[in-house]
Amino acid sequence: MKNTQSITVGIMLSFGLFGAMKADANAWNFPSCDARFGKNHGRNELPDNDLQKDSERLMEKLASRLAGLRDLQATVHIQADVPRVKVRPLTAEMFFLAPNRFRIRSPRLALLPRQNPMELFEFLKGSKNYRALAMGQEKVRNQICLMVNVLPLDGGGDWQLIRLWIHQETARVYRAEMTRRNLGTVEAGYFYSSNSRTVAGTNLHQDLPDSLLFELDASMMKLPKALTADLHRSNSQAGTVAVRPLGAPDGKARVAMGFRWNSVNNGAAARFFGAQKQD
Repeated sequence: MKNTQSITVGIMLSFGLFGAMKADANAWNFPSCDARFGKNHGRNELPDNDLQKDSERLMEKLASRLAGLRDLQATVHIQADVPRVKVRPLTAEMFFLAPNRFRIRSPRLALLPRQNPMELFEFLKGSKNYRALAMGQEKVRNQICLMVNVLPLDGGGDWQLIRLWIHQETARVYRAEMTRRNLGTVEAGYFYSSNSRTVAGTNLHQDLPDSLLFELDASMMKLPKALTADLHRSNSQAGTVAVRPLGAPDGKARVAMGFRWNSVNNGAAARFFGAQKQD
């Protein structure tokens, strides 16, 4: 049965959800997540001056922290939910080298959004490239967040509008809506472990999410041509409709990514991309 008013999906971002691995889920520190899209949750209003000051403070804090993320390597568990396509979850390696080198190393095809998961954070590092405008307070997963519209100053660029829900105490991004000229609109939920832990001296609980959930138009997925054709087949043509493991609505795709961060600024990504050049 379809719910046309709101889409609320309870997701356990653990190996129990993905159902394909027998490893200890606790080793991944995946939290229990309630990912919500398309509905406001308890908006509060503050005086405009106070809101704007808070937004500027949070964006400055966020940009400063993100600037330190230059070289990342993680083990990533991926589950994709694409209309009429049966996709098994997989575990792969992810490498990111600022500003724009990103690669998933996987034994088989990984279905991902065309936007890599680090592009938003990379854009937000350049605080001179945008203006932040406070829009109010909302609850996201029962946490009070400041809603901020990020307006790119380059009107002819790819980024058109970014809306962020930022936790007012931690300056973590909890939710984002990103509209780009070439990719359309993508919604994303960012989930963080409540456990404080470090890798290579970096406080990952402050800077990097433990898991992400993307929602976007299915046509914006990176798909082989054979799978792209399946998206346009009717239900009667497609036969048995594939189970939607992440509960994505009609016409939409969802991708869940769970991370185990192995290296932060220790040169793992630089070595990986450097070795590729030599090959």
